[in-house]
Amino acid sequence: MNRFKSILLGGLLAAVSIAALSQNANAAEFKSEQDHFNRDSVAFNNNRVQREHQIREQRARELRERQAREQRARELRERQARERHTHFHR
Repeated sequence: MNRFKSILLGGLLAAVSIAALSQNANAAEFKSEQDHFNRDSVAFNNNRVQREHQIREQRARELRERQAREQRARELRERQARERHTHFHR
């Protein structure tokens, strides 16, 4: 009977050890996948931030160019108005 109990206990201990090792392996694999996912997420977020930054820079550049064109057009109209005014009063 003692031999049977020790075999049963040994088997139970082996099963528990295997289950613990398997659980650790699964946890390590999950952590590895999670780390990989996190790295991908960080890379994706960095790309998105960089893309948004480029878009903001492009829009700011377009705004500055439009404002410069409008300023030149305004200056041209003012100069033409002054010239018409001086020609008219001669």
